[in-house]
Amino acid sequence: MKISKIIISAILLVIMCFTFVGCYEQGDEEKYTDKQMEQAYNSVGFPDTSNYFERQQLKEIYELRDDPDLICYWYTKNDMTGKWIYQGKCIGYGIPYTTSMTSPDMVKKVYAEHYEVISQAEPNGLYASASTSATWILSTDSKGKVKPIYVESEISVSQDKLDKRLCEDWSIPSDY
Repeated sequence: MKISKIIISAILLVIMCFTFVGCYEQGDEEKYTDKQMEQAYNSVGFPDTSNYFERQQLKEIYELRDDPDLICYWYTKNDMTGKWIYQGKCIGYGIPYTTSMTSPDMVKKVYAEHYEVISQAEPNGLYASASTSATWILSTDSKGKVKPIYVESEISVSQDKLDKRLCEDWSIPSDY
């Protein structure tokens, strides 16, 4: 009885392994796409970037955002009029709602020497979501008290106040 269970288990294990490996074999469409991409790279090549200006810009943006004393102004969009509604001052630019300090992904060995791709942290050590519309804002009141606000509507955050003509008149305080 024990031997038959072992044999059946071994057979099932072999079948599962072949099924698992078969799921990760490259199909005809993937092979064709890979071949086409290789031809495109060989024909056109890669962009010749030597100044890395966009990388320098992004580095500067990260460094400017890293200021804990950065006071900004935040606005929500009035979907009816297209104008901005002044909400007040805030610290920093806000953080997308689904940003986390740890990656929800992990390294997995698929088979042989093949691994799944994992997400990488941003230079600030956070993992930003590719798809979110909600934002956390650290809003401040007139006394400087900070409170987190969860915002789902379209927002704009700036170090400078927006021009009054772009904002709803009723949302602008007298000392704007």
